[in-house]
Formats: sequence, C-alpha cells, structure tokens
Amino acid sequence: MFEATKKVSGGKLLRVQIEGSGKISSIKITGDFFLHPEEALTQIETALCGMPFDTSIEDYAEEIAEVLYQTEADFVGVSVQNIAETIFEAVHAPSV
Repeated sequence: MFEATKKVSGGKLLRVQIEGSGKISSIKITGDFFLHPEEALTQIETALCGMPFDTSIEDYAEEIAEVLYQTEADFVGVSVQNIAETIFEAVHAPSV
C-alpha cells in the first residue's frame, strides 16, 4: 500500500491511500474537505484506477478535473492540484 498525507493551505487535511503495482488498482481519497456532490468522489477514484505510477502531477490533475467537469462537482477546502500532488507523493514514497 502507498499513502501520503498532506495539510493544505487553510489547514485542511488530505489523505490518499493507493494499492497497486506500477499502476493504481485502487485508491481512497479522504480528509476534512468537502465535495459537492459527494458522489463525484467515487467517480474520481474510479477514473484514477489504471493510471500508471509514473503519470505526471499534471496528468493526474487533468483526470480529476475532467470528472469534476462531467459531474459538475466542486471541491471545498482542497484543490485538484493538491490531490494530484498527494497522489504523486504517495506512489513515489516507500511502501507502507
């Protein structure tokens, strides 16, 4: 399992837990942020599955932004960039 925790601007906590080998097979994004509508988080996690670990922060962000656009969802307390950076940190950190 790979994971990273980050405190983002404004003091919100963001945590990403990832399973996989070379690519994301499952991902869980949690923290004290909000997403409206909430159901979009499951769609974001599903969209990220299958992405290679060597994906760039920008490409992770693009995938997340596309789901937000399609679902007309918005994050409150974190940004797409914060999540993409945390995913990148998780898959490039030593496994837990």
